[in-house]
Amino acid sequence: MALEINYSSQFVEDLEAILSFYDERNGSDKFSKKLMKMIHKQIGLLKTMPEIGRLTNFPGVRLLFVERFGIEYQIREKEVLIVDIFSCETSPEDRYFK
Repeated sequence: MALEINYSSQFVEDLEAILSFYDERNGSDKFSKKLMKMIHKQIGLLKTMPEIGRLTNFPGVRLLFVERFGIEYQIREKEVLIVDIFSCETSPEDRYFK
């Protein structure tokens, strides 16, 4: 049975900020569209293979990598909650799980 995918408001907010950054920097949404396709493809895999992400130091939180981004998620009873997305180029000291 496939799990439902749900997104936290933090994930949506951070994804929008990432996409806006690339749109402005590149003067085009071409890369952002490509990135969105890659992200949705990988997140889609979580429906049937939720344990493909790496375990983290946070109980119940896994990490899936797409390009140079990390996607934090939790496997719940009937869903996968996509918690957040961040650039792997970010210094670990500047990154914390909310």
